[in-house]
Amino acid sequence: MSTEKWIIGTGFSRGIGFELAKVIKDNNYKIIHLGRGQCGFEDVFIWWDLLNPIKETPILELSKSLYGKSIAGFIYGAGVMPVLGVSESNRAEKHLFWQSQAEAMRVNYFSCAEIIEDILPFIMSKNDAQSSITPFVAHLSSLAAVDPFPGLELYGATKSACLLYFQWLSKRFAMDELTCLSVHPGAVLTDMVNNVIQNSPSDLEIVKIYKKMIQNKELMDPKRSAENIYNFLFTDSPMRNNSHGKLYLADKNEIFAYK
Repeated sequence: MSTEKWIIGTGFSRGIGFELAKVIKDNNYKIIHLGRGQCGFEDVFIWWDLLNPIKETPILELSKSLYGKSIAGFIYGAGVMPVLGVSESNRAEKHLFWQSQAEAMRVNYFSCAEIIEDILPFIMSKNDAQSSITPFVAHLSSLAAVDPFPGLELYGATKSACLLYFQWLSKRFAMDELTCLSVHPGAVLTDMVNNVIQNSPSDLEIVKIYKKMIQNKELMDPKRSAENIYNFLFTDSPMRNNSHGKLYLADKNEIFAYK
């Protein structure tokens, strides 16, 4: 097996994912990027529309790319925000609203679970004595998965589904076999936040919250967020090991505690 260490990832073309791919590359990992747009840091790019079910995606091409490679981990960085506001009297608008919820569930949960289930044999075969850390699967989660802001309840449901899937994974695999990590980046100034502000009704509570956070400069820079996430994922630390199957809050360097 190759001595090169590889990371498989989605969502590396912009925002936190872009900055995360950069720091991964700077630390001498090879990258297989699945997505619709390239980031420039990948060594292998496979065009992948995460809205499509697994039977319609190039899983065979991915399998060929993984053969013989030492896979250190998988990072699911992709995510979409559904439409947040809808007119109750406009049937066409309501249709688009629920269509966007279905698309968010597919991207934020189903595609993540489907890809992981198909690549698990390749990740698990990498577990060797020369590895400095246990192989991992990780996804960028959200505090909305456990405690949604007003207006983010349905978005939170998509993130909650993925969080529960990772909790289930953590029951299937011991921490020293495959570490299953759900990471909340914190409040970060991304395109997603800007799109919520620009494309949602101004009277929505979440829009008001985001605008106030921007005004008070409370949103983190994507680069800083990516550095926090990288240090967590790629360092064999008690915090990382204790986060197996739990929600890690990268901005606070702590595990979410249910009340």
